[in-house]
Amino acid sequence: MPYPPGGGADMVARLLVSAIQELPGAPQIVIDNRPGAGGNIGTEQMAKSPADGYTLGVITTG
Repeated sequence: MPYPPGGGADMVARLLVSAIQELPGAPQIVIDNRPGAGGNIGTEQMAKSPADGYTLGVITTG
């Protein structure tokens, strides 16, 4: 999450995570907020994450 906790995008991500975790066999999901540099820090972290199918990035458009 390239935004600080408590913002609009963070709330949407938390609602999404809550719905996903209700599915049977869903993995434990942790939201990692990494704000800064206009969202570039968190977005770069998501882009460099392993392509293992366990990383979900939430970003907004201006």
